[in-house]
Amino acid sequence: MASNLDKNKLKSFVIVEALIYNNKGEILLLKRSNKNSVWVNKWQLPGGKVEEGESPLKAIKREICEETSLSCKGLSLFNVFKFENTFKGKKEVVSLKVYSCNISEEDLVLDADHSSFKFINPKKIKKSDLTQISKISIFGL
Repeated sequence: MASNLDKNKLKSFVIVEALIYNNKGEILLLKRSNKNSVWVNKWQLPGGKVEEGESPLKAIKREICEETSLSCKGLSLFNVFKFENTFKGKKEVVSLKVYSCNISEEDLVLDADHSSFKFINPKKIKKSDLTQISKISIFGL
């Protein structure tokens, strides 16, 4: 029989996102396509969930490659956030690891989950245009 601790234990997972800077100091944002079930047409940083058995660093490299076909230079951990979130009516604990890196070329190929991309001055990013997770990655909790 499950104890009360087991019943009350929240599901937890790790999400990774990347602040990818071009040579002008602008950040790469990707626009979510209508193939997504949530946050359609919202802008986000490249990233996603860490898969079972995968390290966060390996996950962010995989996500960047899958979503943009880019490879980054100087990829390093920039910030970590831990918070509770309610998604589809269920509470969960999210550990968000934000990485930072630079690219020299901007010749990228988007995956089907994204309809467009842009590089933007960080000071010109509007919170209202972003997904919930990317708001935290860029602006903090």
